[in-house]
Amino acid sequence: MKDAADYLAHIQALVIANPRVLRCVIIREEAQGDSGLLRLRLTLSDGSLLELFERFQIAAGSLQVTKYRYQWQDAAGKLRKRWDNAAHHPETPTHPHHLHEGSESNVLPHSPLSAADVLAHVTSAVTS
Repeated sequence: MKDAADYLAHIQALVIANPRVLRCVIIREEAQGDSGLLRLRLTLSDGSLLELFERFQIAAGSLQVTKYRYQWQDAAGKLRKRWDNAAHHPETPTHPHHLHEGSESNVLPHSPLSAADVLAHVTSAVTS
C-alpha cells in the first residue's frame, strides 16, 4: 500500500469483486496522504447488512487501523456481530478490541482486524 487513496481503492475493488455484495453505499471516504477514513454500508445477497467504519494510516507500506467499528446485522436489523475497539469494555483481555456477538451484552475478546478481514469473514458465512 503506498498511501490512503491506494488503500481505499483496494477496499473498493474487494467490494466490487465480491459476488455476495449486492449494493454498496459510500457514506464517507477521506484520503489525506497516509491517513484516511472509510465508512461503507453493504447489502449482502442474504439481505443482511454490513457496515464498515475505520480510521487508518499507512506506515512504511503497511496498514494500521487506529479506530474501527464493523457491524453485521440480519435483514430484520438484529445484531449478528459487531467488532470494535471502543474502550468501553476494560474487562476484556484483548481490550480495547472486542466482539459483540448476537447482542450488545454478549462481549467477547477479539484480536484487531481490518475492513478486508471482516468483508472476507462475513461474506464467506453468507449462503445465498
